[in-house]
Amino acid sequence: MGRRVALAAGVGALLGLAWWGLFELLASGAVCTKDDWGCLGAFVTSIPVFAVAGSVVGGLALRSLKVSRAWLVAVPATLMAVVAMVLLLGVTFVAFAVFAALYALIAVLTGARREGPVETSG
Repeated sequence: MGRRVALAAGVGALLGLAWWGLFELLASGAVCTKDDWGCLGAFVTSIPVFAVAGSVVGGLALRSLKVSRAWLVAVPATLMAVVAMVLLLGVTFVAFAVFAALYALIAVLTGARREGPVETSG
């Protein structure tokens, strides 16, 4: 279980850094114009694109690392992290931590449970 959580947190941190980079690129105006809400429009458009792309990249990365239930970790963790980052718009520099924490949390919650022997009384 520890390996699974660590790998998920690492993938989440990398996706968080990608989110931070995307936000900084848009905020700087390097890829959009600040006239007529151009950068805001680009940001609003990029949110669902990043959510889908991040889920796919996260799922493929976890799957290639042989993490069990990779898609069950990647999809909800990415979607929750994107929502959290939209709500925390002013503090995007902690994106890697939010993504890593949510990936680790979902990895724990979706991990296989070990059940002990069933006792019967009779």
